[in-house]
Amino acid sequence: MSSSPEQLLNQYWGYPSFRAPQEDIIRQLISGRDVLAILPTGSGKSLCYQVPGLHQEGVCVVISPLVALMEDQVKDLTNRNIKAVALTGPQPPDEITRIFDLFRHGGYKFLYLAPERLKQDLVLDFLKTIRINLWAIDEAHCIAQWGFDFRPAYQQLSVIRELHPMVPILALTGTATQEITAEIISALGLKTPELYSRSLIKENIQLLIEQREDVLGRISALAKAQKGSGIVYVSTRKQSETFARSLKSEGLDTAYFHGGMDQKQKQKALEVWLSRPAQLMVATSAFGMGINHAGVRYVIHSFIPDSIESYIQEVGRAGRDGLPAQAWVIYHLQSIDQFKRRKNNQIIKSEDLKQFYRHLSNYFQVAYGEGQGNSFGLAVGDFCNTYHLNPTKALTTLNILERIGIINLKHQYGSKTRLQFTADNNTLNQALDQNPGAGLIGRNILRIYGGVFQGKISIDLYQLARKTGVSVDQIKDALHWMEKRELVDLEHLQTDLQLTFLVPREDARSINPHKSIIERHAKRIELQQRDVLALFQRSQDCLKKTLAHYFGQPLREDCGMCTNCFKKNKQSKTSAGEAIEELIISLLKDQSLTIAELRENITFDPEDIDDVLTYLYHQQKIDIDAVNRYYLK
Repeated sequence: MSSSPEQLLNQYWGYPSFRAPQEDIIRQLISGRDVLAILPTGSGKSLCYQVPGLHQEGVCVVISPLVALMEDQVKDLTNRNIKAVALTGPQPPDEITRIFDLFRHGGYKFLYLAPERLKQDLVLDFLKTIRINLWAIDEAHCIAQWGFDFRPAYQQLSVIRELHPMVPILALTGTATQEITAEIISALGLKTPELYSRSLIKENIQLLIEQREDVLGRISALAKAQKGSGIVYVSTRKQSETFARSLKSEGLDTAYFHGGMDQKQKQKALEVWLSRPAQLMVATSAFGMGINHAGVRYVIHSFIPDSIESYIQEVGRAGRDGLPAQAWVIYHLQSIDQFKRRKNNQIIKSEDLKQFYRHLSNYFQVAYGEGQGNSFGLAVGDFCNTYHLNPTKALTTLNILERIGIINLKHQYGSKTRLQFTADNNTLNQALDQNPGAGLIGRNILRIYGGVFQGKISIDLYQLARKTGVSVDQIKDALHWMEKRELVDLEHLQTDLQLTFLVPREDARSINPHKSIIERHAKRIELQQRDVLALFQRSQDCLKKTLAHYFGQPLREDCGMCTNCFKKNKQSKTSAGEAIEELIISLLKDQSLTIAELRENITFDPEDIDDVLTYLYHQQKIDIDAVNRYYLK
């Protein structure tokens, strides 16, 4: 490309100039230098690789763990007449080959890949043969083995330096401590990289913490007082649905999102939220990563967040447009104990891991020395009930087994059917003769699966549908018909995960080599617990200062706009603030009022009124009753 980066920015994106430090990062990459950029959500990280990728001859390869983000970026680039493709789904080899031909002959500039793709020989062989101008590693903190959001597939990324040693690498992340930064540089083999970082705690976001007994009532009051979209983070899937229903019953435009929804449900919920300017999304931590929504005015946590890093990531989804936004943590006393229990359930000892691995192998009837490459659908609830395990601890243990390379997990929600024929042969055959539809299904099960009279075995309904030409729903009807006539003992479970055993079963011998890593994980959880409690329960210092120090980005001055600063700065109100304060106190002398009623009676900017109400609340001069009306204390 003969156009300069500035000309490309204006031509394709319509921006007159770069934000700091975009231009410096782009110049370094074009000159062939590796770069590690630690930039907060909404700071334009994607332009840091899109502009140099477009500027230079060849293809920019982007590695990302976020399917939704890759699809959004390909759509955006295509709309700007820039050719891009993402490999996201389970495409067959001939489809992948067709896509690769587009890069060889069609002038395509951007290839988006999930990190798992680098395990495929077909993909690696193609990457060796094309001219690559830049590797961009998005969410680079995922490579840090014991970071807050580790992805095992990111450990494959060291291969990119071997494929094209002279091609620069851009590693991008929204959060990284000094320890994680060092691990990213080492794992990717970055050569004396240029390091760019901006404050991870945005200046336009107020950080506010409240301990309340009526958490849901307070969330409702805050949401009603806000303009624009919002996110309420909850700790469980069930809470996302119950909170959403309760808030909807109070007149709020509300939806929910959690990891138990299928992909179509998630996509629909996201599209609606993006299109409605004042919708409130109640969600677990499964929601938000990589989602570009500039109009989020507030984020509310209804529980104590799991780690400082996840808190900053989720808070960063507010105020991406640079306008004022708020981030609240509303919790009750029980939340502290719940948080401690949650973190304690994440501390796994090596002996616990060995016992769990034995349970897992026995659950799927994997014999000693066998199992390598075998995949199963895992219903976590049923597994935990079978062995009397804590579900939170079980999920943590599964993740550790994946990290140390014993198993591979895919979040694949579906169903699992197990059955055993309980009737004798004569009774069964007579019954199947009476119902030809059930007969077709029953006899195919007998033909395909062995041991169905001896014990319960798993049946793949989709494989059975392909063999018989009958729909899955018709198969289920036939099985239920057999169950009613006591021909089979039928069990139908919802599965949460697809689990693949990567090594033969060797019990303790499989776990022992990883003992030091397991202990390191336990230590990290203990430190996370200490740091989170220090921030949300014990800290009297400016919250932004505390967070900046945690990430090695010390601030010289207090922010003046967090809970602790409001408490300290009793005398620091401006003359306008003092006037608003006098008016609020005067109006509340004889009556309680809603925030809307206060705004109607005070002719100042509504945002200034909200700020003073927050200040007075933290000074314990006013309070909020059960129906969300302010009154003097």
